[in-house]
Amino acid sequence: MADRYIIETGLLYRIDVPRQKRLRDLKPVITRLCMLKRFRHEILAYMDNSCGHYAAQALFHTLAARYYWKRLFSDAVVYCTTCSSCQKTKINYSHRYVPLHPLPVPDELGKRFSMDHKILTRTTKLGNTAVLVIVECFQTSYT
Repeated sequence: MADRYIIETGLLYRIDVPRQKRLRDLKPVITRLCMLKRFRHEILAYMDNSCGHYAAQALFHTLAARYYWKRLFSDAVVYCTTCSSCQKTKINYSHRYVPLHPLPVPDELGKRFSMDHKILTRTTKLGNTAVLVIVECFQTSYT
Protein backbone atom coordinates (compact mmCIF):
# COMPACT_ATOMS: atom_id res chain seq x y z
CA MET A 1 0.00 0.00 0.00
CA ALA A 2 2.91 2.33 0.69
CA ASP A 3 4.03 2.20 -2.95
CA ARG A 4 0.77 3.92 -4.00
CA TYR A 5 1.47 7.08 -1.98
CA ILE A 6 4.18 9.71 -2.05
CA ILE A 7 4.88 12.84 0.03
CA GLU A 8 5.99 15.95 -1.85
CA THR A 9 6.39 19.39 -0.25
CA GLY A 10 4.55 18.19 2.83
CA LEU A 11 1.46 16.98 0.91
CA LEU A 12 0.32 13.39 0.47
CA TYR A 13 -0.35 12.26 -3.11
CA ARG A 14 -1.79 9.01 -4.42
CA ILE A 15 -0.03 7.53 -7.44
CA ASP A 16 -2.10 5.62 -10.00
CA VAL A 17 -1.41 4.04 -13.36
CA PRO A 18 -4.14 4.61 -15.99
CA ARG A 19 -6.07 1.50 -17.00
CA GLN A 20 -6.44 2.49 -20.65
CA LYS A 21 -3.44 1.82 -22.86
CA ARG A 22 -3.63 5.15 -24.72
CA LEU A 23 -3.65 7.10 -21.47
CA ARG A 24 -0.71 5.05 -20.17
CA ASP A 25 1.30 6.06 -23.23
CA LEU A 26 0.43 9.75 -22.78
CA LYS A 27 0.74 9.97 -19.01
CA PRO A 28 2.19 6.85 -17.36
CA VAL A 29 1.69 8.05 -13.77
CA ILE A 30 -1.19 10.09 -12.38
CA THR A 31 -0.74 11.86 -9.05
CA ARG A 32 -3.82 12.96 -7.11
CA LEU A 33 -3.81 15.01 -3.93
CA CYS A 34 -5.20 13.20 -0.87
CA MET A 35 -7.67 15.47 0.90
CA LEU A 36 -8.25 15.85 4.61
CA LYS A 37 -11.81 15.48 5.87
CA ARG A 38 -12.10 19.10 6.94
CA PHE A 39 -11.44 20.40 3.39
CA ARG A 40 -13.65 17.99 1.45
CA HIS A 41 -16.90 19.95 1.74
CA GLU A 42 -15.25 23.19 0.57
CA ILE A 43 -13.69 21.44 -2.43
CA LEU A 44 -17.01 19.79 -3.31
CA ALA A 45 -18.77 23.17 -3.13
CA TYR A 46 -16.09 24.97 -5.16
CA MET A 47 -15.95 22.34 -7.91
CA ASP A 48 -19.74 22.04 -8.07
CA ASN A 49 -20.07 25.82 -8.51
CA SER A 50 -17.32 25.98 -11.12
CA CYS A 51 -18.69 22.98 -13.09
CA GLY A 52 -22.15 24.48 -13.44
CA HIS A 53 -24.11 22.23 -11.06
CA TYR A 54 -24.17 19.13 -13.21
CA ALA A 55 -25.02 15.70 -11.88
CA ALA A 56 -23.00 13.76 -9.33
CA GLN A 57 -21.10 11.73 -11.92
CA ALA A 58 -19.77 14.82 -13.68
CA LEU A 59 -18.69 16.25 -10.34
CA PHE A 60 -17.02 12.96 -9.44
CA HIS A 61 -15.04 12.77 -12.69
CA THR A 62 -13.89 16.36 -12.28
CA LEU A 63 -12.78 15.72 -8.70
CA ALA A 64 -11.24 12.31 -9.37
CA ALA A 65 -8.83 13.80 -11.92
CA ARG A 66 -7.17 15.95 -9.22
CA TYR A 67 -8.10 14.71 -5.75
CA TYR A 68 -8.43 11.44 -3.90
CA TRP A 69 -10.25 10.21 -0.83
CA LYS A 70 -11.82 6.89 -0.06
CA ARG A 71 -15.51 7.83 -0.36
CA LEU A 72 -15.20 10.39 -3.16
CA PHE A 73 -18.09 9.12 -5.28
CA SER A 74 -20.55 8.69 -2.41
CA ASP A 75 -19.64 12.14 -1.05
CA ALA A 76 -20.27 13.68 -4.50
CA VAL A 77 -23.68 11.97 -4.69
CA VAL A 78 -24.66 13.15 -1.21
CA TYR A 79 -23.49 16.69 -1.95
CA CYS A 80 -25.46 16.86 -5.23
CA THR A 81 -28.62 15.61 -3.55
CA THR A 82 -28.34 18.34 -0.91
CA CYS A 83 -27.41 21.18 -3.31
CA SER A 84 -30.51 23.16 -4.25
CA SER A 85 -28.98 24.48 -7.49
CA CYS A 86 -28.14 20.94 -8.64
CA GLN A 87 -31.68 19.81 -7.90
CA LYS A 88 -33.15 22.69 -9.91
CA THR A 89 -30.88 22.39 -12.96
CA LYS A 90 -30.54 18.64 -13.47
CA ILE A 91 -33.07 16.60 -15.40
CA ASN A 92 -34.50 13.63 -13.55
CA TYR A 93 -34.64 10.70 -15.96
CA SER A 94 -35.73 8.15 -13.40
CA HIS A 95 -39.34 7.07 -12.92
CA ARG A 96 -40.68 8.46 -16.17
CA TYR A 97 -43.43 5.92 -16.61
CA VAL A 98 -46.83 6.54 -18.12
CA PRO A 99 -49.58 5.77 -15.62
CA LEU A 100 -51.47 2.61 -16.45
CA HIS A 101 -55.22 2.71 -17.05
CA PRO A 102 -56.30 -0.93 -17.28
CA LEU A 103 -59.45 -1.82 -19.16
CA PRO A 104 -62.33 -3.16 -17.06
CA VAL A 105 -63.03 -6.88 -17.20
CA PRO A 106 -66.11 -7.53 -19.36
CA ASP A 107 -69.13 -8.91 -17.54
CA GLU A 108 -70.61 -10.94 -20.41
CA LEU A 109 -69.61 -12.73 -23.61
CA GLY A 110 -69.08 -10.81 -26.84
CA LYS A 111 -68.24 -7.44 -25.27
CA ARG A 112 -64.50 -7.31 -26.04
CA PHE A 113 -62.17 -9.09 -28.43
CA SER A 114 -58.40 -9.01 -28.88
CA MET A 115 -56.90 -9.30 -32.32
CA ASP A 116 -53.34 -9.88 -33.48
CA HIS A 117 -51.49 -11.36 -36.42
CA LYS A 118 -48.49 -13.64 -36.68
CA ILE A 119 -46.26 -13.64 -39.75
CA LEU A 120 -45.37 -17.18 -40.79
CA THR A 121 -41.81 -18.30 -41.43
CA ARG A 122 -42.79 -19.75 -44.81
CA THR A 123 -45.71 -19.46 -47.19
CA THR A 124 -48.44 -22.13 -46.97
CA LYS A 125 -49.65 -24.24 -49.91
CA LEU A 126 -52.57 -21.82 -50.37
CA GLY A 127 -50.19 -18.81 -50.50
CA ASN A 128 -50.88 -17.44 -47.00
CA THR A 129 -48.03 -15.58 -45.25
CA ALA A 130 -49.72 -14.69 -41.93
CA VAL A 131 -52.29 -15.94 -39.42
CA LEU A 132 -54.98 -13.72 -37.93
CA VAL A 133 -55.77 -14.55 -34.28
CA ILE A 134 -58.97 -13.30 -32.62
CA VAL A 135 -59.59 -14.04 -28.92
CA GLU A 136 -62.72 -13.28 -26.93
CA CYS A 137 -61.68 -11.55 -23.65
CA PHE A 138 -64.41 -12.79 -21.33
CA GLN A 139 -63.08 -13.83 -17.95
CA THR A 140 -65.09 -15.69 -15.39
CA SER A 141 -64.47 -15.09 -11.73
CA TYR A 142 -63.86 -18.13 -9.60
CA THR A 143 -65.05 -17.64 -6.05
